[in-house]
Amino acid sequence: MLLTLDDSRHTDFSGVLATKSLIRPPARDPRLRLVPGNVVLFWQDEHLPHAIEVVDGAIRAVRLWSDGTRQIVTFFWPGSVIAPSALQRYTAETLTRCTLRPREDIAAPEPSGTDQALQASLRLLAATGKKSATCRMAWFLLQIREHLPRDPVLPNAFRVVIPRNDIADYLGMTLETACRTLATFRAQGLIDLPTRKTICYLNIPRLIRIASLPSEGAGV
Repeated sequence: MLLTLDDSRHTDFSGVLATKSLIRPPARDPRLRLVPGNVVLFWQDEHLPHAIEVVDGAIRAVRLWSDGTRQIVTFFWPGSVIAPSALQRYTAETLTRCTLRPREDIAAPEPSGTDQALQASLRLLAATGKKSATCRMAWFLLQIREHLPRDPVLPNAFRVVIPRNDIADYLGMTLETACRTLATFRAQGLIDLPTRKTICYLNIPRLIRIASLPSEGAGV
């Protein structure tokens, strides 16, 4: 049983995506599977024979190291397709309840899945390498904006489905720094945080400018 930083009751559903054991929601496509949050879809170094399409929900890809530490490689959102691999280089965990579709029609040979994880890491490095926490956080908020679901109650608010410790892990900063940076953005009128799990984007042009700043001019 995998213990995450934010949830000690993590469930292992690896290997059952293609079976009938998961809840099947009423839909035209009988291949759809409804998977609860905090579920392991597959483990690092496990064989994934076919692709998985994310229809709804959010998934994190986590690299586990031999010393017990971990690093979030990327996130998968609706429309993403997790590539198959003879030997996956990360563990896939559902962040929210997800609707998934097994894609047996996509069965690429190794190193498809490995390449996908590597490309995600390179994109993150290219966007945030040597930049301040302020720049990295602004970039991240802009990246996830189009994927976040609307809050059903609060107007103009989005639901933040990624825990703050995951955000810090992904951006290579401490949890304290991540929280402080979000608080600074709020004080500057760039965003609002009506609740711990919601966000309103108030000044996107300025977030774009901050995300584009060179490291020496960004501040912390």
